[in-house]
Amino acid sequence: MPTPELNRGDLLDALGEVAAIMDGRGQRGRVYVVGGAAMMLAHSADRATQDIDAAIEEGYAAVTDAARVVAERRGWPRSWLNEGATVYMPRPDQRHGTTIYEHPALTVVAATSEHMLAMKAKAARPTDRQDVEALLLERNYTHLAQVEAVVAATFPDEPLGVRQRQWISAIIDDLHRDPPRPSRGDDTGLSII
Repeated sequence: MPTPELNRGDLLDALGEVAAIMDGRGQRGRVYVVGGAAMMLAHSADRATQDIDAAIEEGYAAVTDAARVVAERRGWPRSWLNEGATVYMPRPDQRHGTTIYEHPALTVVAATSEHMLAMKAKAARPTDRQDVEALLLERNYTHLAQVEAVVAATFPDEPLGVRQRQWISAIIDDLHRDPPRPSRGDDTGLSII
């Protein structure tokens, strides 16, 4: 089954369906969201995603069963709500953030910008560059040491490696480089007084 590109409305509607199913069954759950879905839902990223990377922290069986029903109804793959990224998440006692969906049956919390930045800095994937830029600007970070401090707080035993530090430094440099200025001898036809 092809994986659809899901937008903000798709995700919120699907979470609403999950909550309604669970509510009808008298079940409760809590989900912690990271990745592209967290960027879209909590950090105003203009993007689409193919899934919700999540840790189901409460009501595991209820949430996964309701998500399966929603996938069948919508013709989506069962992996639209997946836990594949849990190994990259902060420790469970550190998983806090912004509530992005609240229903009596289901609470969905997106990772903080600090946690998102720490996870994406550790991954250092080219596909994460745009998200890292947005998070650096959101946090107003201009130095590698600021990112390293966030990583150390989020993943105390896993400092950034050389490649990751170089990648983050290059992004910071690109974001804060002075805009190009015309030289005195440019050929734009403008005179400089």
